[in-house]
Amino acid sequence: MALSQPTHQSSSRPQSSHGFAVAEAVQRGELVLSLSTMLGCDYIFVSHKGSHELLESQRLATTIRELLDILETSPHQSMVVSADENTNGNLAFTRYDYKWENRQVSQVMTTRVTHTDQADFMHMMFDCSTTC
Repeated sequence: MALSQPTHQSSSRPQSSHGFAVAEAVQRGELVLSLSTMLGCDYIFVSHKGSHELLESQRLATTIRELLDILETSPHQSMVVSADENTNGNLAFTRYDYKWENRQVSQVMTTRVTHTDQADFMHMMFDCSTTC
């Protein structure tokens, strides 16, 4: 799946205050969102080239909340993964595990996917994802 594919934002869904920064980045083409579901888990892929301020550690909790709101997915059945395209055109995956408490993201643990089997699985899920 190419990172340059256009994304379509649903105009029938009202924009919540949580979705503003992420939705703006998607509209500008800085981020591409795609979704893949397996065994009741939604894999939310955030594709980008290089680093992005919305994926920096001090902003991650808010970004994840915005993603869940925009895509209307369950926080208990969703996994957020960034797919960063490097200068060689290869994808590097980073998983963002989070704790959900009182309808908020309370803590985010960042894990770079480096194990070959896990990276292959993420790549397969990413290839099967649908741009949203």
